[in-house]
Amino acid sequence: MSSLLSLVSAVPSGRPRPVLLDHRDYATAVIRQGAPVPWTDLAALTGHIQQVHALLDPDTTWIDGGALYAAHLATHPEIVEQMGSRSRTGYPLRVLLADDAGVERVVRTARTLAEACRRPLVVSVPSPAVWLGRAHALTGHSLPGIDEIAADTASMYLAEWLGKLGALPVALIVLDARTSPGDPVVEVPERLGALSAVTNVAAHFEWSVAVRRDSGVEVEGVAVGVVPDGFWAGAADLPDGDALLATIPASATPERVLDQLAALG
Repeated sequence: MSSLLSLVSAVPSGRPRPVLLDHRDYATAVIRQGAPVPWTDLAALTGHIQQVHALLDPDTTWIDGGALYAAHLATHPEIVEQMGSRSRTGYPLRVLLADDAGVERVVRTARTLAEACRRPLVVSVPSPAVWLGRAHALTGHSLPGIDEIAADTASMYLAEWLGKLGALPVALIVLDARTSPGDPVVEVPERLGALSAVTNVAAHFEWSVAVRRDSGVEVEGVAVGVVPDGFWAGAADLPDGDALLATIPASATPERVLDQLAALG
């Protein structure tokens, strides 16, 4: 398997630094002209991601695990019903991540996209605490806040889930700790040092793990710079770092985006 460190040493695109591209919003606006990403249609999804790669040439294939699970639940309401059968803290997330059909969909989708695009995978999922809160909210058993004990329990459920993805060519697991309006308050900020259950599983498969926050990205062994949104309008410089994590805004001008991608090398 390939870690982020090995990606830095051999950048697939030939750029000076690998670009880890979260392209969902921009690709939806520009390539799909506002139509939703076809998460439940693997052939259509593969075609869409191949279009993204042909246009933007990212160094990894970005898998949005949160969006993939949301699509899965929309077609399997019985799982949400099962998630809500108990109100105990953590139970909805435990049921969600233990669902064999959900795991199989993630593995099949990720493997197909990796083979089609010939790039290592970045698997982005909500961080343990954030996913815990959102799983509860789906069932109506919402949580006012998430403490350290609850977050630690959620990280163990996530670690067990990651263990089922071991055959995939993953370079990086991104735990997205950014919250949205309506998310419960996470009382203790999530940091890599407190996520040993997750990092131990990742180390076994030789994957890297990052925690993504509004303030930046925390990852061991590699410095990852977050590209500011203004870069895509030519109004900001690139950050330092061995690798770059970039999100292209949906409002970005396509011609300018191509110019700025060319500026990356």
